[in-house]
Amino acid sequence: MKSTIITVGNEILLGKTINTNLAFLGAFLFSLGIEVEKSVAVKDNETAIHSALDHALGELIILTGGLGPTHDDATKESLASYLGVTLEKNEEAYEKIVSYFKRSGRKMDSSNDKQAYFPSDAIILENQRGTAPGAIIPHKGKHYVILPGPPSELKPMVGPLKNYLEPYLNQTIYQKGFLVVGQGESEFEGTMQRVYEAHPSVSIAPYASTGEIRYIFTSKDEKALGDALKDFKKHFNQFIIGAHDETLETHIVKALKDQNKTITLAESCTGGMLASRLVNVSGVSDVFKESYVLYDNDSKMKQLGINQAVLEKYGAVSEQCVYELAYQLAQRTDADLSVSISGVAGPEGGSEDKPVGTVYFGITHESKTKTYKQIFAGDRQMIREKATAYALYLVMKGLLHYED
Repeated sequence: MKSTIITVGNEILLGKTINTNLAFLGAFLFSLGIEVEKSVAVKDNETAIHSALDHALGELIILTGGLGPTHDDATKESLASYLGVTLEKNEEAYEKIVSYFKRSGRKMDSSNDKQAYFPSDAIILENQRGTAPGAIIPHKGKHYVILPGPPSELKPMVGPLKNYLEPYLNQTIYQKGFLVVGQGESEFEGTMQRVYEAHPSVSIAPYASTGEIRYIFTSKDEKALGDALKDFKKHFNQFIIGAHDETLETHIVKALKDQNKTITLAESCTGGMLASRLVNVSGVSDVFKESYVLYDNDSKMKQLGINQAVLEKYGAVSEQCVYELAYQLAQRTDADLSVSISGVAGPEGGSEDKPVGTVYFGITHESKTKTYKQIFAGDRQMIREKATAYALYLVMKGLLHYED
């Protein structure tokens, strides 16, 4: 099966929104053995949508966005007119929209009624996180799929979509992968060239985000896939956090629970980013004790008793400071693992010895305190995100007992 993805939305074309749905759907379809032949972004109007449908390739056509309640949300209506079908009120979809508004304590406007109208043969994809249901519309041997634009609403719908598509797939595709942290994609690539060449029947695709990379392995040959995974692990075991389909923080919370350990944090330049990522994980309260955001020197001395002489001699951005922060944090909280971060996020504040992007980390674990230094490239936000990901990597490295 081949497919086309049509992204509908003026905000995409104006650069106000990044099209993360394309990357997500591309990976999802690839995992099913469905090739994406074409992708296009178009304005939210009938003429543009019809033109995109005219040039769509494959039996599966996915349209994302343009399912809102306003007059300029035209995806469903444009698809219906293109296919020559009428839209009818789907009572089940309508009741679920009404129920959504009741749960959120908001009044439903009459404009939301249009979101419950679909072709009579449409298979409705329930939206539990918003008011716009998706749908699968079989028509003349093709499968048209409409999905909402917000990623948080779109992603849960691919499960039911997969169930629908499975009878039409004519081959088994095996897929596994790893989440890796600690090096950039270019640093992995030299060795990866040998891995690519050694496993020609396995597709290996890196998906990089700030400070993290997911390597996804796909093949029709299950044994070949296993061999490639073993080879990758042999070369990069110290950077592997776990399976690619879970977040870095999820892996850490699981490891802390498995080892019956607790964690505490003291953050400076990351300003609570590390704590925020951990609390994304349900059940983190079992392992996360407390967190400090200590930005100036007085707060470091007041809250954790950092020696003023250390700060005056070495500065807040130093190996000595993060050592003291992690050590004192462990003593005061009795946590099994304590983490400290201090750095220069920029764009000002750098020096010859400590340029912008310099970040120090302290980790106290199993009665030992270790320090680490990294220099990250990027703007202020990117440096902070990279530092957060690297701190999580150091935590997981300690829990896995990897040697430096």
